[in-house]
Amino acid sequence: MNHHKNKHIRAAVDYALEHGWRLVMAGPRAHVWAKLYCPQHDRDGCDVAVYSTPRVPEYHALDIRRAVDRCPHHRRQS
Repeated sequence: MNHHKNKHIRAAVDYALEHGWRLVMAGPRAHVWAKLYCPQHDRDGCDVAVYSTPRVPEYHALDIRRAVDRCPHHRRQS
């Protein structure tokens, strides 16, 4: 399901999926490519927008990984 064209962002999204996050693809007219949601399935859960063409893809991938690592909901479940 992860078909992002940039290899760095694709790896970061795979990292999030391995940690229990879920990927929801955006519609054809959306500004973002997809959204990632943390394992907490309510209003207080974390979410990260995944852009299709960020200015610096490596930094965007790093931001995605950082959001996954800093998610307080994932630590509580471990």
